[in-house]
Amino acid sequence: MKIFKTTILSIALLTGTTIIAQENNQAGVAKETTKKTYKLYQNGELIKNSVLIETTRNQAVMLDKKDRNKVNQDRILPPTAVVKTVKIDNDADEYYDEIIKFSYTTDEKTDFTLVSSKNDLMLAVEDGENITILENMTISMDEAINSKKAYVFTTNDGNKVQLRVESFEKMNQKDSK
Repeated sequence: MKIFKTTILSIALLTGTTIIAQENNQAGVAKETTKKTYKLYQNGELIKNSVLIETTRNQAVMLDKKDRNKVNQDRILPPTAVVKTVKIDNDADEYYDEIIKFSYTTDEKTDFTLVSSKNDLMLAVEDGENITILENMTISMDEAINSKKAYVFTTNDGNKVQLRVESFEKMNQKDSK
């Protein structure tokens, strides 16, 4: 009887671990949170804002179709889907005042973000602990909120990145912590 129980327990453990080991994770997901600052002149006054950027990168795991039925298949890297949530603190308190969520697909590691001014969303490039606002890329806030239009940004390398503004919201003080 003792051998029978041991055998049943062994089979159950082996089956359970085999099933768990066979689950395929077909996507590589990376999450990153960074805190940055940026300076902006409004009406001749220098304003320093802090930004919390939550980035989620999702890249599918794909194998080369030429290597089908081979034991060692080459992996190919499809474009990465990136979703960024940017929380902006426009003043000296501890609460975030605005949240911008946008997404894009890229073949390379492109690090940029969107920040807001009074009436526009501006593209900013990450530069160490700070971000630098690019003056040549602004999006009207009304246009970004009311349409699901795609915007094209050209990197310094000449690559084009198509981004979509998913949402923009101004926070109440009690909701923004």
